[in-house]
Amino acid sequence: MDDERQLVDACRGGDASAYAGLVKRYSRSVFAVCLGTLGNVQDAEDISQEAFIKGLAGIGRLRDGGQFGPWIMKIARNLCLDHARRRKRGAEIVALQGGDRRGPDGEHADLREAIARLPEKYRLPLMLYYFDGRSSENVASALGISTDGALTRLSRARKELRRLIDSEEVSHE
Repeated sequence: MDDERQLVDACRGGDASAYAGLVKRYSRSVFAVCLGTLGNVQDAEDISQEAFIKGLAGIGRLRDGGQFGPWIMKIARNLCLDHARRRKRGAEIVALQGGDRRGPDGEHADLREAIARLPEKYRLPLMLYYFDGRSSENVASALGISTDGALTRLSRARKELRRLIDSEEVSHE
């Protein structure tokens, strides 16, 4: 935490390598949040970059330099929500015009589709825990919830994911 505070202070002083250190430290976590929210690798990469650019521009407004991680993840999450709203509006326009926006997804399509259908409060902890390899305590900290809350969400996410995949298998038969 003190190391993080020092990097933020150095960055505020104009040290570009300090911000590179923060990006390196949080890039996987930010990407996991973006992927968990958006369900698309390319969009997650784009929004992750956008979040770090916005973070650099706004680092002077960060009140507690030791809270860079939760702050940058909140920026990423908000950008993802904005992107998802824009994408949803675009999909509605395509649907009204009679287009089909689904294409071949590859061999893990059912899993990706099921993960994308999870409510965000379950999808994000799942992505942070499995994709980013975080402990349940770190998931809790990143999301601003208790460790018990993170464990509950992970358990419910796995159950809901199993249910969604099972229902997809039934509908494909």
